Amino acid sequence: MINDKPQRGEQELWRANTYQLLARLLLKPPNNRLVAQLAEIPPANPVMGEDAVALAWCALGEAARRTQEPGLLKEYYYLFGECGGILYPRASRYMDSILNTNPLVLLRTELAGLGIENSGKLIEDHAGNLCEIMCQLIEAEDPRQIGFFSRHLKPWLPAFFRELKLTPSAVFYRPVGSLGEAFIEVERIFLRDTY
Repeated sequence: MINDKPQRGEQELWRANTYQLLARLLLKPPNNRLVAQLAEIPPANPVMGEDAVALAWCALGEAARRTQEPGLLKEYYYLFGECGGILYPRASRYMDSILNTNPLVLLRTELAGLGIENSGKLIEDHAGNLCEIMCQLIEAEDPRQIGFFSRHLKPWLPAFFRELKLTPSAVFYRPVGSLGEAFIEVERIFLRDTY
């Protein structure tokens, strides 16, 4: 999962996989299999230097090694509960301070143009949904990913991930917030320089 300087094809795979992992962790609590996979991420070492993304991956691996399922379920539902946890991973909340407003309307219009339909399970502007859509756009090599990222992720997702990593009750999810914040910054630079 950790790769200092991937080649172009590897970069796209890494980007898609990172979005997919973030989506999976935000949309529902991870199962034992995923936690076991994350626990295989090696600890940080001095050779890695100060790369924020690599250090966040290592912290996530460490959190997975310390995690037990009952506590993880409790943490997930406390943070993001279906009926409202302490955090609201929704674009409209961060961009307008009110849920279900202009950012959601604009997103629904764009998703219709992309041919993406709502599954009906979650509101479209949920962070997990947006990460999933970015994964799909990358896998399809769709050049519209830069505009989608600029309009629907870049304006608010760093603030959400920062809030997540600073939430005192987040234990497993603290490094998820660190990874998300660092990854979105790398993604911003990559998309600016590449497309």
